[in-house]
Amino acid sequence: MIKSRVNLYSAALLPPKQSLTFAKLGSYAAALVVLSLALGAFSYWELLQSQQALQSANQTKQQLEKEKADLVAQISARKPDAELVSRVELEAQQLELKQLLMGELAVRAKLTSRGFAPVLKDLAKVSDASVWLNHIMINEQHFMFEGFAEHPQYIPQWVGKLKTTTTLKGQAFSSMTMDRGDDKPLAFTLTSETPKSKEPAR
Repeated sequence: MIKSRVNLYSAALLPPKQSLTFAKLGSYAAALVVLSLALGAFSYWELLQSQQALQSANQTKQQLEKEKADLVAQISARKPDAELVSRVELEAQQLELKQLLMGELAVRAKLTSRGFAPVLKDLAKVSDASVWLNHIMINEQHFMFEGFAEHPQYIPQWVGKLKTTTTLKGQAFSSMTMDRGDDKPLAFTLTSETPKSKEPAR
């Protein structure tokens, strides 16, 4: 049997099959739109959160500034207590006086330790029953002794002993007074010379 039809079309002449169809393109576009909407919604949510945080921070700042202004106003309006101020000033004056007194006592103690105690030790060394003292005054290098003696000749002897001591060695005495009452021992007062300041060399 002879074929009456001839097929001139081959498979190679057919259009290639497309992998991207309209349905797939539509689904991709829909997914992209959904993703864009989700990202937009998330960004909008973050923006709202940032705005709320900024608003809360501004409110806190305003509240703190108001509290600061109130505290400054209270401090400015507060006045010192006059009674408390006077008490503090009085205690400060008392403290100053106490410090001055302590300084004066320290100076006197220093002078006493340097001058009075050694003199007493030397007086004890030369003391005897013929002369006894009832009053002693020491002012830096100036001395005054008041006491009694059994006889007048005992006083020069006692003064000679004084000049051999360490503290009174070479000390010159400017005046001596003696007085004897009825039936009483001889009273005397011995005063040293006040040391003269050296004149400047010419």
